[in-house]
Amino acid sequence: MSSNQALNQYATLADIEIGPEVMLCKNQMAHSLEKKLLTLGFSKLIPLQVTQRSKGGIIVSIGNTRIALNETLAKQVVIETL
Repeated sequence: MSSNQALNQYATLADIEIGPEVMLCKNQMAHSLEKKLLTLGFSKLIPLQVTQRSKGGIIVSIGNTRIALNETLAKQVVIETL
């Protein structure tokens, strides 16, 4: 997907390019996954963005925090564009 392309309202972290700010879509994920993400440092109120991609996963920036996720987990995290 190119950065010029409009994103769907809902996507996963694995689908988006580096740069755009997005929010967790709390009502579209399993409760156990939401709980795991909150434990890792994600927030339902703070925008996040993908800052780095590699073959095995991504780095997500949330405020001043950076969190690494593998590709499998990134495909489960539903986000909405701002």
